[in-house]
Amino acid sequence: MKVPYIPTELLDIILQFDGRIKYRNGKFINIIHKNDERYNIIIPIISKKIKILETITIADDRSFYFQFKFDTINYVGLCYDLGFNKCDVFEICYYDMRNPYREQIRTYI
Repeated sequence: MKVPYIPTELLDIILQFDGRIKYRNGKFINIIHKNDERYNIIIPIISKKIKILETITIADDRSFYFQFKFDTINYVGLCYDLGFNKCDVFEICYYDMRNPYREQIRTYI
């Protein structure tokens, strides 16, 4: 039996109705449907990444700085610094501001 030709645009409309397959960049790919409960699992992760991206400071094409705190422990976090404080030096700093000693552990690369 010969299968009739179905235009890609029509096939895309049919598959979008199901919500699990999408036509993108010349290929049909599987996607998670927008009403799938798995989105609720990744929303906190994506929100945290957006918060981090909003705090990035870029001085020029070769230096940046950003920091974030841990969700489960207040006043504890990490800082990433490339060329912001010291030229051409990448620094990762763990900070803990919970006690009066204000601990910082720095790693230079």
